[in-house]
Amino acid sequence: MIETTTLADPIERLADGGWLRPTGGPGLLSFTPKFETVMAGLQAALTAADPTGSAGPTWHPPVVPLANIERAQYTEAFPHLLGSVHALSSQDQDADRTPTDVVLAPAVCYSVYPEVANSVVEGPLYFDAAGYCYRHEATAELGRFRSFRMREFVIVGDASAAWQWRDAWIARCEALFSRLGLTPVVTPASDPFFGPGGRFMKSSQIEQNLKFEFVVALHDDDPGTAIASANCHKEHLGERFAIDHADGGPAHSSCMAFGLERTALALIHAHGDDLADWPTLV
Repeated sequence: MIETTTLADPIERLADGGWLRPTGGPGLLSFTPKFETVMAGLQAALTAADPTGSAGPTWHPPVVPLANIERAQYTEAFPHLLGSVHALSSQDQDADRTPTDVVLAPAVCYSVYPEVANSVVEGPLYFDAAGYCYRHEATAELGRFRSFRMREFVIVGDASAAWQWRDAWIARCEALFSRLGLTPVVTPASDPFFGPGGRFMKSSQIEQNLKFEFVVALHDDDPGTAIASANCHKEHLGERFAIDHADGGPAHSSCMAFGLERTALALIHAHGDDLADWPTLV
């Protein structure tokens, strides 16, 4: 059962500040034009930070084929977070609901790898992607959204390119966040990217520096929330999606992911309710 009483005051304060509106559903918020002004500026700042000259993100749908999620082994690693889509089996509203061939997108990059599945890449491929995502979180504290927007920059290439690209994005993010008036702590973290066995690889993932999170407060009582993460997947997704590199073996991949609402909340916490007092985002 989702906890609905945790940290209600920060949400009420943001509602009073004209940023958002509660929906009555835990982990689900509506955002005002004032909040969306910040989101637009943040998106433009991220586009400007991308050294590949992206014109902006490709927006992906909020649902993704179940087959792609299973191929990435997300269903084995995070079954408790995945949201399924069911439909009535007939026009009778009392009929049984049956699962469809799609699930709610848990991350944007799972729509990227199928684009180059079953292929050989000659050099690094770069992607700029965004979309609405869903995760069935167990609490409703501010920032622990069930429905949220994500922006991801992705590379698919050889091991050296994937590692260097990820490390360059860490430095780029530190500079970007500093310019925006944020001082997140960059800390090693872990995720079971690598299927069901990944949950036993937490210490190994940290030792290999595969994942770093940018952690900053979203409100006065927040000990720190990750607003972005820089991730090396090694050859896992190359193997799962049959993406090979011309130099031999599976392609490697890395992604730089931004939680857009979380980042906007961090900016609000840092700069206050009056946008006239804020630094220029772009």
